[in-house]
Amino acid sequence: MKLIGVLAILLWVFTAGCGSTFTEGKRIDATHRADLIKGQNQAGVVAMLGQPAKIEKLPSGGEKYTYNYYKEEYTHWYTLPRYERQKMEIFLKNGIVENYVYQVESRGTPAEIDK
Repeated sequence: MKLIGVLAILLWVFTAGCGSTFTEGKRIDATHRADLIKGQNQAGVVAMLGQPAKIEKLPSGGEKYTYNYYKEEYTHWYTLPRYERQKMEIFLKNGIVENYVYQVESRGTPAEIDK
């Protein structure tokens, strides 16, 4: 009888641990990346993407705005979670966009596909 109770508890734990989703930050969609051009001002960047997760002062006198997004989704207790990670770094000098770097990484099928 104890064995059945232990198995029932283990089954409940594995079932309850499945299907959860963790999201951090705001997804950076393709239209915003396409609209971000060199020469745009700092106010335009913030209006388009929101407040950055991090603002760094650079030795050159400019600033670096960092935007992060991370979504992790568990589908089964016996498989690795699916995830999507985005990072965008925008380099500004005197309040004007000089350059930006966009990185994306994922495992599994991302929840949304860029067009």
